Amino acid sequence: MMMTRSRLLLWVGVFGVAALACLAPMGEAVAGEAAGLAYFQQAKINWRQFEGQKLTIGLNKHPYTESLLPLIPEFEALTGIKVEYLILPENEYGAKLTADLSQQRGEFTVIMAGAMRNWGYVPPGWMVPLDDFLKNPKLTDPAWFKLEDFFPSLIAANKWNGKFAGGTGEGPLWSIPVMSESYILAYRKDLFEQHKIKVPRTYEEMAEAARQVKQKAGIDGLVARGTANFPTIATGYLSGVKSYTDGKWAELDGKMNAQFTDPRVIRFSQIWTDMLRESGPANWANMTWYDGMETFAAGQAGMYPDCDFFAATYEDPKKSKIAGKVGYALLPAGPAGTTYSGLFTWALGMSKATKNKEAAWYFIQWATSPRTLLNATVEYKNYNPSRLSVMNDPRTQKVMGGWGGGEYLKTVQENLKTARIAWVPNPERPRLGDTWARALHEMYFKRLTPEQALQRANDEVNKVFTEIGLRK
Repeated sequence: MMMTRSRLLLWVGVFGVAALACLAPMGEAVAGEAAGLAYFQQAKINWRQFEGQKLTIGLNKHPYTESLLPLIPEFEALTGIKVEYLILPENEYGAKLTADLSQQRGEFTVIMAGAMRNWGYVPPGWMVPLDDFLKNPKLTDPAWFKLEDFFPSLIAANKWNGKFAGGTGEGPLWSIPVMSESYILAYRKDLFEQHKIKVPRTYEEMAEAARQVKQKAGIDGLVARGTANFPTIATGYLSGVKSYTDGKWAELDGKMNAQFTDPRVIRFSQIWTDMLRESGPANWANMTWYDGMETFAAGQAGMYPDCDFFAATYEDPKKSKIAGKVGYALLPAGPAGTTYSGLFTWALGMSKATKNKEAAWYFIQWATSPRTLLNATVEYKNYNPSRLSVMNDPRTQKVMGGWGGGEYLKTVQENLKTARIAWVPNPERPRLGDTWARALHEMYFKRLTPEQALQRANDEVNKVFTEIGLRK
């Protein structure tokens, strides 16, 4: 039977990661294992002190997961800890994980979490803060692990004091980031140069650039997410709202009241929906992130304000018709001249019901160590790195440094200096985002004015939050 990649992942998940090691040539496996063990043994801890214990890892189906699986045999050889795992698509993963955590069954010892998931898992007491493990010299060599090597914005995103509508970057560290996602502007550099179109620095200039692309190049001026649910809000649009309000506005105030009716939000939302109606794709209202990425990679649009790591697709000649033709820039600035990007990161955390907490910490520490994350990036395409040293490593630079003629990494590194989680902590973020996205549809199709659409969304969120007891 032919073993496709999907079958391989399922097979490995059932029979254990040791099976994957058997697929590699013996000489390569032995040499790689020896080098890895020597690196980890530099840490002043006893990696074998939990030998014989077992862990079950809960994983979302994601490029990071695929980058992690081939490396797990190294952890087992280093520690003597046996690792099993379950991989599920995101919706199924979320449901399965919530069921396990809420019932405190302890089925999963280590979980893929991150800021926005932590907002739902921390208040009920389902997760374990990691600070004590980091401070314990028997479990962590801080000089070797180098927590300070992570981009500060990513560590801040995974800290939270447990208070809704605020507190991000404060309090305990709940999970450690394994990848980063910020939002930039990908644009057709070849067309912009050919038609002398200015790379936009404001959203008004972006609307004009989109018009010019459509008129002069005969393709859509831009693409963007457009389905009537929260992912449409989460990336380019919300980053734009934050820039247009100078990064000082939030969708909820401290008492969990919606704030969609701020005049600056209304104005930006009008610019955004007018731009898409005039210069975007006819099927914008049905576009997912994947549709946008594929459309841009097929050469059918001039700009895509969205995830930075989509560049891996744009720059791959096997997947893209525009490889070598893309430029990368920060998202446009707001009226005060500042640009703002939202941020997302998957991270590894620990269930409170975990029996083998020290062994679980060893897995998290190993998986987020400089060497493991470097291998995940260079060998298995885990983009973008969460550590500064991995981003700056010559091997990473060799893979990603040429994208956009060198613009890509420079843009991402500049972006990560100020990027942060754009939402405020809220366990009902998807419901709020869905309501907000429906308001954009009302504007786009001119069924309501921007003022009317956002007022309706504001009232709906307040009503729901009052009913479920979130609104004070």
